[in-house]
Amino acid sequence: MDDLRELREKLDGVDREMMRLFAERMDTAERIGRVKRAKGLSVTDPAREADVLSSRLEYVPDVYADGAERLMRLLIDESKRIQKKGLNLYLTGMPDCGKTRMGKKLKELLSLPLADTDKIIMRSVGKTIDEIFDEYGEERFREIESGVLLAVALKGGTIVALGGGTPFFFDNESVIKHSGVTVFLDRKPEKLLGQNIVNRPLLRGKTQEEIDRRILAQYGERHEKYLTIADLTVDPDDPSAAETIAEFYNNTVK
Repeated sequence: MDDLRELREKLDGVDREMMRLFAERMDTAERIGRVKRAKGLSVTDPAREADVLSSRLEYVPDVYADGAERLMRLLIDESKRIQKKGLNLYLTGMPDCGKTRMGKKLKELLSLPLADTDKIIMRSVGKTIDEIFDEYGEERFREIESGVLLAVALKGGTIVALGGGTPFFFDNESVIKHSGVTVFLDRKPEKLLGQNIVNRPLLRGKTQEEIDRRILAQYGERHEKYLTIADLTVDPDDPSAAETIAEFYNNTVK
């Protein structure tokens, strides 16, 4: 007859090894999440999940198949949860729609770091946006901007205030869509007028009337794209906007 104490000691050893392997699996899942964010790939991959499930069941006798399937589904769900925790919260919209201000509110609500891509660009290059445009041109600026976006996507777990034009160049839209939750701050067009044009190189040298006309035209050109990439659209002037965004993000990354 088997000795109960010896069997329990054996079970304890198996459990310790299982927990070690569980931690290793979650660490690997987190690293996979970083790669997915950098490559603009979705956390969820139904085909891969089905393949993992069926292939893993080959390692257990049929008598344990039902339990093994339940365990693997739990492991897959936990791996996705770990990857979702690395999703950024992207704030997008027209210049002066309040992305930085909203980001500061959300930083307090969510206890996440805040990054502003324009500020990162200026800090890394050591020049203002106006100076970068003047010395290198818009194409080079957009290349730098895309690189900064990839870096924050790889880091993950950050509130990111995007430049107004970021989603419209290179593969930025895909990176944004698959590396985070995206919120469009849709401020009413009339509230975007009369704004400060410092570090707005495409508006320099124009009269206020020309600037306002250009802002309205740009709003019309970009509005549909902002809506398309957004997981949530809010009016940033709504008093409860920050709380709405925080709740939506928390529910998404659960």
